[in-house]
Amino acid sequence: MILSHIRRFAAAPLTLVALALASPPAWSQLEEIVVTARKQEERLQDVPLAVAAFSNEQLAERGARDMFDVSRFTPGFSFEKVNRYGVQGGVSRPVIRGMSNILGEGNAQVFIDGIPYSDSILSFPFDIVDRVEVIKGPQAALFGRATFSGAINLITKKGGNEPENTVSARLAEYGDTEVNLLSRGALVNDRLYYMVHGRYYSMDGMYRNTLDNDRIGGEQSTNFNASLEWRPTDGISAILSGGYTRDRDDLAAITLQDRFANNCYLNVARQYYCGEVREAREATLDRAGLAGTDGLHRDSTRLSLQLSFDLPAGLTLVSNSGLFSTEMEYGYDSTYQGATAFGITTVPGAPGYVRAASDPVRNGGVMRNEVTDRDEWSTELRLQSDPAARFRYMVGAYYYESRRSLEERHFLATAPTVFSGETRIDNQAVFGSIAFDVTDRWEATAELRYAEDTIGNYNAIARPMGPLVENTFDSVSPRVTTTFKLTPENMLYANVAKGNKPGVINADPRFPPDIRFADEEESWNYEVGTKNRFFGGTLMANLALYYIDWKDQQITASYTFPPPSGGTQSYIRNAGGTEIKGAELELEAAVTDNFTAGFTYSLTEAKFTELSDGEALQLFGNSSLKGKKLFGVPEQQASAYGKVKFPVGTGKRGFVRGDISFTDRKYDQIFDLAHTGEQVLMNMSAGVENDRWNVTFFVNNLTDDRTPSSVTRYVDQLNLNVPQHVNANPAQNNVPGTTTLERAFFYPLANKRQFGVNMKWKF
Repeated sequence: MILSHIRRFAAAPLTLVALALASPPAWSQLEEIVVTARKQEERLQDVPLAVAAFSNEQLAERGARDMFDVSRFTPGFSFEKVNRYGVQGGVSRPVIRGMSNILGEGNAQVFIDGIPYSDSILSFPFDIVDRVEVIKGPQAALFGRATFSGAINLITKKGGNEPENTVSARLAEYGDTEVNLLSRGALVNDRLYYMVHGRYYSMDGMYRNTLDNDRIGGEQSTNFNASLEWRPTDGISAILSGGYTRDRDDLAAITLQDRFANNCYLNVARQYYCGEVREAREATLDRAGLAGTDGLHRDSTRLSLQLSFDLPAGLTLVSNSGLFSTEMEYGYDSTYQGATAFGITTVPGAPGYVRAASDPVRNGGVMRNEVTDRDEWSTELRLQSDPAARFRYMVGAYYYESRRSLEERHFLATAPTVFSGETRIDNQAVFGSIAFDVTDRWEATAELRYAEDTIGNYNAIARPMGPLVENTFDSVSPRVTTTFKLTPENMLYANVAKGNKPGVINADPRFPPDIRFADEEESWNYEVGTKNRFFGGTLMANLALYYIDWKDQQITASYTFPPPSGGTQSYIRNAGGTEIKGAELELEAAVTDNFTAGFTYSLTEAKFTELSDGEALQLFGNSSLKGKKLFGVPEQQASAYGKVKFPVGTGKRGFVRGDISFTDRKYDQIFDLAHTGEQVLMNMSAGVENDRWNVTFFVNNLTDDRTPSSVTRYVDQLNLNVPQHVNANPAQNNVPGTTTLERAFFYPLANKRQFGVNMKWKF
């Protein structure tokens, strides 16, 4: 199976070789990228870390519009796209090197210009992104909290002496329309620069809702971004930048595979499904029951100020401060099957059965409008020595504050609002690094951060006698790196790093005290790698091997509330231990001046070494899940591309590009039973350009692969296991007289094949 996929990867770029051979051979160098993965500007190939970096031009060539697209061609990195809300609380949860989680804050943090961006990043406009850096492995020493498995830094475009005015537009199927306007340049040469940007985007949605026959999955965004850079004298700079995003999205295109598809462990009360989830072509969601609150309504604002001062003796003092604020409402049918539209007291196909008063379908608890306000602020001050000196150092201090309130509103008096209060995070840290060139080829670096996190929840409504519950966690996060240059373009490196993720509060006030907190996690990460450029910079080959020893992993469990409220709710608890081993390969070549190609591959073996679970005991007769793979982690990922350029008339260039990506199956939960299946996405593009304009025709998902990007274990809230149920498989009616919620599985409907055109004009 895997070999057949590899052959498909090879075939896509190689079909373009014949066109390349028609051009005279002329070796050309690959694009050099400068990154700031270690808080200083360095060539990507000189950084002794596994970093995947993409310039704005490379993102545009790949047709990347968000971080989900970036994950398709970044080995060891996956990014979920259930919808642009993100997941519970609106956060994004990137998975780097198999370190996945389902609830809580992500294990990898997203930054905009070094400032935390803890909301879903999927509607951030890539037109103003100058560079994306995916930095793998713990980054706490230099980037701070929430970088347990890595950091993703988006660096935005700034002004300069060279003026640029650009209009870009996209027109594609399903009402997919996007217009970007960008202008940047100098107000005063060498002293004052500006950048302004505006964007409008809308998409009608690709699927239908069976209950009302309207489209679902529609998206709409309006963005405004700007920056102002002032350099009053040489050696002093101040950059003020910010942006506003307005999102108005429809119900997400999510479907649910109900209990009647379950095909294994039918003798257990909750039963299960084994294998690849069934392909769905529609969704069934009760839009009318949400009383006009359906979909996503979000307004977000970001603002940052970076100050830099060159001091005597080659020292630089840098201050980077920023704030992010968002107000968000997300209304959705949490049954993902329109249960409330089929009669709130009865069960379809179960004559004579009446739902209990505590049933959340009957009392209205399943129709939800999550209302969230999030405000976060951070500031960092660091002093750096001369980066060209033989001995180098950095010292700094950091403070971060987050306040996020969450209410779960319903629409019936029988389901009152759940006030989860205001979750608070206060983080303060000091950090530093030293680096020494032992020889002109051998470098050694040590980094260290000490941090304290106070995490709590303030809820005056649910806890009037003691509204504030909090806990403090402290951590020490070291990293040691050594680098040896075989030649200026060939490097070996090794590093050891400790990662730490603070504990978490389960804020729902209905939870009992014994599950209110989950403890912090920690890991030791070991990595060796090599980075190389050959043949005068025409071939790049990078390889990284790593091992992660992960303790006290935060995973999800389900808590059932006693009557009269009833219902279930997920919470976070700690697992025992996890072991991850992996390899990542990147190859890219400028075969000729007119033909480039690339290939990436990653292998991630992520397994529990210690974990006990009550439901596992019911399913397997053994509570131990030792040896089971981690949920949401593809064991293998691969991508390949090929691009051919050729002259078209005077001063114009034509091009053809093909991309293909493979993502291995992802399991739904800790049992390794239900999974997504293997996804293969193929994109093709062709166009004409010159120095001022570009027209590109494209087709995404050429083979119309509908494999979902994820699947999540859930419950079937529409169909209860009652003895009267008319069921073609009587084996599923094995728990008569109970109201056990049997297992079901929800997943996003994948983007369909889509044709369109991108246009850009510079003036």
